[in-house]
Amino acid sequence: MTRTSIIGSGDWALALSKILTSQNVILKCRNIIKTKKKIKNKNIKFTINFSDLIDSDYIFLAIPSQTVRKNLVDLKNKTKNIKSTFIICSKGVEKETNKLMSEVVKDIFPKNNLVILSGPNFSSELIRNKLSASVLSCSNQQILLDVSRLISQKKFRIYFNNDIIGTQLGGAMKNVIAIAAGFIKGKNLGENAKAAIITRGISEIVQLGLKMGAKRNTFYGLSGIGDLILTCSSLKSRNTRLGFNLAKGQKLDKLRKYNVLEGFESCESICNLGKINNVELPICNSVKKIINGVDVNQIILSLLSRPLQFEN
Repeated sequence: MTRTSIIGSGDWALALSKILTSQNVILKCRNIIKTKKKIKNKNIKFTINFSDLIDSDYIFLAIPSQTVRKNLVDLKNKTKNIKSTFIICSKGVEKETNKLMSEVVKDIFPKNNLVILSGPNFSSELIRNKLSASVLSCSNQQILLDVSRLISQKKFRIYFNNDIIGTQLGGAMKNVIAIAAGFIKGKNLGENAKAAIITRGISEIVQLGLKMGAKRNTFYGLSGIGDLILTCSSLKSRNTRLGFNLAKGQKLDKLRKYNVLEGFESCESICNLGKINNVELPICNSVKKIINGVDVNQIILSLLSRPLQFEN
């Protein structure tokens, strides 16, 4: 029997608990009593011990991106020669190193296989069994097929690609672009402006992705433009809501207190990747400035006064 584990106890862990087809699932969380109240599934065993994951065939990482390294270090300390395939559900870039999550995993478990799960999915809709589609990304086709059997449902359609860089970058950068889209909505600048932000946002993602070795077509699929459109178009998105609330004058510290805001956490690292790869990222850098306290109106005027140029 396939042994599957989930590290995490938030909304994505709950969503995974709904779509996993495996009958042998362990969920590693910090608080069993609290998590059990949220995740009611008789097929899931709960644990607070990383050592209980040692025999897992697959481990889903459903945790904030900035905690991935710590969790994996703790896992390695407790399990040593674990042979699990990691499925990365976290969307972000590590602050201290500017590394994608796949690079973080390889730092700690260099010999283990890994897969990226990404796409335009609000966890709340997956939990309610709404129609959804996602991408699994891996260089090994057999692993893709094996993992797809774990999560593929009638209402949860899986597609494949082998571009783990592009798939991750799309998922991470869309959160920053979404903050900008939230600013637009919060300042009541109109649907035209939002469409422009989304369109120029995908351009930034593509330019940086190509420099980092990604494939152009990836960004026009589910983990690219699909995820970007969803995240930028709804206040269900925490990142869009962050931009909206900042535009309305709310304080960043208060907004961060009870929410995991991946766009905020990864913004500076993404801007650093732009510098490293000599790619101009005007929207991402503008979001960084606003997060750092520069007036929103000043940033908008700065964007509008940029030199005229060809679209491509």
